[in-house]
Amino acid sequence: MKRLGLAAILLAVLLVALGAGGDARYWHRYWVEVTGGGAQSVARALQPRLRIAGTVAEVPRGSAESELIAPQALTAASDAARLRGMRALLVNRHGHRVLEYFAVGQGGRDLVAGGELSGLIHALALGPLVDARRIEIETALQMLRGGALPAGTWQNPWSAAARQRFRLAAPPPLLRQDADGDIATTLSQRVWLPLQAGDAWLWGSSDEQLRLDCCVVAALDDWMRLGDLLLQQGSYQGERVVSPQWIRHLLNTDSQGVTHPVWLPAQQPWTGDEPPAARDTFWFDLGPDLRLWLVPRRALAVMVWADGADVRDTLLPNTIIRGLLDQAALPSGATDLNDLVPGH
Repeated sequence: MKRLGLAAILLAVLLVALGAGGDARYWHRYWVEVTGGGAQSVARALQPRLRIAGTVAEVPRGSAESELIAPQALTAASDAARLRGMRALLVNRHGHRVLEYFAVGQGGRDLVAGGELSGLIHALALGPLVDARRIEIETALQMLRGGALPAGTWQNPWSAAARQRFRLAAPPPLLRQDADGDIATTLSQRVWLPLQAGDAWLWGSSDEQLRLDCCVVAALDDWMRLGDLLLQQGSYQGERVVSPQWIRHLLNTDSQGVTHPVWLPAQQPWTGDEPPAARDTFWFDLGPDLRLWLVPRRALAVMVWADGADVRDTLLPNTIIRGLLDQAALPSGATDLNDLVPGH
């Protein structure tokens, strides 16, 4: 009897402790993040959700010839992705898909969390207000800079930092100024529909209970559309979404030519045997397994989805960059990966 009583007390203490940390959804999100869950795992864990309405449009297509890329560069990159067991490799140039490799069971409509790109959607939604001078540029930028998630101490699941990291709350009033209905509708009309993207989802249950600084779920293809919009200085397939001026403010470039997205305090570095082959290359991590590389002066977007450190390796983006026929001549007789990227 004493043992049963002690077990009941311990169970009650455990339930109280769990309740203090959050509900079952909290613990699901917490364990996915603390164990380094990939972009697809995080997407599945984001509950409840608010729909950002979209419209599924075909991915614009191009060819190696039309986009001035050496075909052997695309073949080499695709072969490398296959040999390394990657989940996906997508390459867009001038907004046109020129290469896609998917492992068995993966595809462009797979839903993944946006990671470092999530905050960009909300930053873009401010663009029309900034352009119309309804809000001051510096006021908008300051709000975006202040939206970073707490770091470090959130690993203690009962800490205030952890509760803040995984808590839904009302967004800053600035993001609701001149809203076109609710927040999800506003994001749909100002950003998602102009991108011709399919449905996406916010983490939240209402305008008073959601998160706008992180955790948007969308299809792999649609995150590529967002990268193309950045490369096209605020336009997508000829339609202006926000002004080039607002894009330049969001992607501040320092004296060394390094891009610093205003809504991110820091980013993970590149890995590999050499730096990116184009000086203006920058990137976003949608998760520890998914990186979008962008090269503005070459209008190039490369998405790498891979388990492990391969996602940060410069090998694949450099292979594509060196295969651009209007930027640099392909080495004479180059036919395989080792010719295109010496030492690999």
